[in-house]
Amino acid sequence: MKDIVEGNINSKTRRDLGLRLSDKKLNAVISPNAKVFEYPNLDNVFIMENDLYGNIMPENSCFLAFYGHHGLIGKHLSVETLRNSTVADIKNMVECNMEG
Repeated sequence: MKDIVEGNINSKTRRDLGLRLSDKKLNAVISPNAKVFEYPNLDNVFIMENDLYGNIMPENSCFLAFYGHHGLIGKHLSVETLRNSTVADIKNMVECNMEG
């Protein structure tokens, strides 16, 4: 079944990466039409269609969110970078940005 509102992260990308909708409560503002996905094989790593303040990400981009030393933080990513990244690449991005 096709999503009514596809968003920046289309169903093929979600399927290929194994992203699944998250039901975890995050300390972030989530826009009504934006989705939050859990990244497979990494605990508490999320791919969001908006940033932490509820702003919808620009076309063809997403927000990599994770818990740093002081709470939920993240990094803007293009969807292409997301698609081309391995689990090790995403883990490295998280580890390099944990200071927030």
